[in-house]
Amino acid sequence: MGYWTYARRRWKWFLWLLVTAVVLINAAIFIGLTGPRDQLSVRQTEDESHLLIARKNLNKSRGNSSGQAYADWEQKDPLGGDRGKHLNQENSQKQDQNLADHGYDANQPKEVDVNYNSRTNYTYKDNEEDNDDEEIIELLKQKDDQEDYVQQKGGQSHGARANYSITQVDQFVQKFQSVYKNSPYAVDIESKYLIHLRRITSLRKKGPRLVDYLHEKGTHSWEIFHSEIRQHALYDPDEGYLKSLLKDMVMKEVVDVEQKEGGTQIKLIITLEDDGQSLFKPMRFPRQQETLPDHFYFADYERHNAEIAAFHLDMLLGFHRVPPTVGRVMNVSHDLHRLSNKKLARTFFISPAGNWCFHGSCSYYCDSSHPICGHPIMLEGSMAAFLPPVERAKRKTWRNPWKRSYSKHRKAYWELNNDLCEKIKEKEPYNTGRRLLDILDMAVFDFLTGNLDRHHYETFQDFDNETFLLHLDNGRAFGKSKYDCISCIAPVRQCCMIRLSTLSKLVKLYSGPDSLSTLMRFSMHSDPVDPILVEPHLQALDRRVSKLLHIIYSCLAEGKSWNEVIIDDGIT
Repeated sequence: MGYWTYARRRWKWFLWLLVTAVVLINAAIFIGLTGPRDQLSVRQTEDESHLLIARKNLNKSRGNSSGQAYADWEQKDPLGGDRGKHLNQENSQKQDQNLADHGYDANQPKEVDVNYNSRTNYTYKDNEEDNDDEEIIELLKQKDDQEDYVQQKGGQSHGARANYSITQVDQFVQKFQSVYKNSPYAVDIESKYLIHLRRITSLRKKGPRLVDYLHEKGTHSWEIFHSEIRQHALYDPDEGYLKSLLKDMVMKEVVDVEQKEGGTQIKLIITLEDDGQSLFKPMRFPRQQETLPDHFYFADYERHNAEIAAFHLDMLLGFHRVPPTVGRVMNVSHDLHRLSNKKLARTFFISPAGNWCFHGSCSYYCDSSHPICGHPIMLEGSMAAFLPPVERAKRKTWRNPWKRSYSKHRKAYWELNNDLCEKIKEKEPYNTGRRLLDILDMAVFDFLTGNLDRHHYETFQDFDNETFLLHLDNGRAFGKSKYDCISCIAPVRQCCMIRLSTLSKLVKLYSGPDSLSTLMRFSMHSDPVDPILVEPHLQALDRRVSKLLHIIYSCLAEGKSWNEVIIDDGIT
């Protein structure tokens, strides 16, 4: 009875001892199984910024997922499978175990994952000193390389005329050649397109730099890119910094990830180890999948490869108005989830197929029914270089006069009437300077890419109205290979005008020997995620070149004079 009496008097003490023992045992087991949760403690730290925390905890071994290790086919998981347990603290232990079990398999053959295709083909040339003779030699060498590449692929190098000849266009081309026989815009059907392009762009005056960058050059490629933005071009393709910028966007380590606010679909702001930033648009579908027939243009999915292809087309047309863009393969866990904030991190999950997925937050397609998924953990996307911050280079947003209605039930004014061009010719900034012809250039670009989603455009305020238009946001391009968007070229059709330099390039692409599809195929071959476009979209480019020239022919056939239709404003 003595022990029982003692126990009754001390029951609270025994209960406390038992609870303490249970807690300690569970804590020991938990720590032993999962290890210390560094990432959780990092996210709970409030004294340091998210970016500094990411830098502090970054693995600097260069064995990261999307940098040099993956360029050498080292398909490793630098953080190990256990990091899956940190995916979501609200998940059950069963979900944690599932995530850990789905760590990336380093033994998976690289042939299994199409995302790795041609990754080792991404090469960069050393910067060369400016020398006109050397540049021409280099161009000729590139043309030889192009012909070798075409032969290897079993194709032919020829103009759009070879497959999409139109009798009236042939007549127009003959007239064009006779009118500009002794002009820099003359078309020599024997010479290569890039030599023709170089001759035209050499006439361009670069103009001043952005005011805030007049006395600043910078050391990193993205800093040089910002400082070299000129009045008449966003970038110079002949400068070494462009190759370095594209290389850095592929190879530099990711240190921070955040979702871009606004927009209809998910886009991520990627900060790299050199403080450069890029806009990452992830891959949703295979390249063969086209726009769904019943989808309106404003509900279409955005395509990462369209952004890459638009940049290459912009270079080949000599516009230089699309931000430098390149493909990159990301590790969803190491590059994206590990560095995301809590809001974005909560949207990551493992799919029933075992793929790492996330959906973010946006207006369209940002839910678990429309996830972005890796294969199984690697995700392809486009990286577009950021423009200078608006605090240093203010931009003005303009409404496109030929903007669509973005309605399921009504059409825009210009879709029902053909007099919009005459109306806007009387209004600023379209009544003077280069602006109207820049709108027509943009229409040519959108017709070639099939982009119906051009509701606004932007310009740099430092240059007032005498500057180029930024061709941003091309993700809804290249959606229908068999459909040519005639409404996209409405500005040219209704104004019956085109810039001489633009027309000269189109005539050359029609006449050959180089077709636009061949040039695009060769240009995009250097991208890490090549092939960028499937063959039907490449063939569509040649077909659309012929149709563009037929529209110009029709304007002349309607009785308009040559000088009314073809405008030489000195802009190349």
